[in-house]
Amino acid sequence: TQGCQMNEYDSDKMKDLLSKEMDFVGTNIKEEADVLIVNTCSIREKAQEKVFSLLGKWRKLKKINPDIVIGVAGCVASQESDAISSRAPYVDMVIGPQTIHRLPKIYKESLKSKKTIVDVEFPLIEKFDNLPVVSESKFSEMVTIMEGCSKYCSYCVVPYTRGTEVSRPLDDILLEINSLVDNGAKEITLLGRNVNAYSYSEKKLSDLILEISKIKRLKRIRYTTSHPRDFSKDLIQAH
Repeated sequence: TQGCQMNEYDSDKMKDLLSKEMDFVGTNIKEEADVLIVNTCSIREKAQEKVFSLLGKWRKLKKINPDIVIGVAGCVASQESDAISSRAPYVDMVIGPQTIHRLPKIYKESLKSKKTIVDVEFPLIEKFDNLPVVSESKFSEMVTIMEGCSKYCSYCVVPYTRGTEVSRPLDDILLEINSLVDNGAKEITLLGRNVNAYSYSEKKLSDLILEISKIKRLKRIRYTTSHPRDFSKDLIQAH
């Protein structure tokens, strides 16, 4: 996993999907793996080159074992899908940040076609409706509450790799957090590319925080990454 906390969240969900739907087990020894996935970040140009450097190393493993399935996920996958297909045609799966929930289906398709399967769509909130429920929590857990950014800063690629701002329904977020707390979590970090721009059905980040604060077994609420432009009086009041 490269990059931000949202990528860490997405990587955990991909592990859960492969484990629960396909009985995969994680390994730290790449030579033992049936599937190798790098979840990428494209904020810096060097990070992109690191991806292609890593893929070059994985290519050697694929020469030894042609059955290994190689996947590229995350922002580089979204931004550079054509380049990945041309520069690294041995890659089997190219998966955007918003389509990680389709990983099992994409994996099966790649086995059948023996071609690079590319899915870098922006299907809004469909991703969160199709991710597995966590059965065991860590002390501190991350929960994505919104995706994308609509600021279009001249130096930033995020709106093009993760799409414009889309917020999850408040009830869905509370359901996920309650599930995590039931399984042992004491601290929740709310994630968003521009987290304090959260807005769903007239509910803002401050409303969400106040609702989460009613969960008595939860000891700490955190959030990242926020934008000064959206740091409002109601959010200060919530603090």
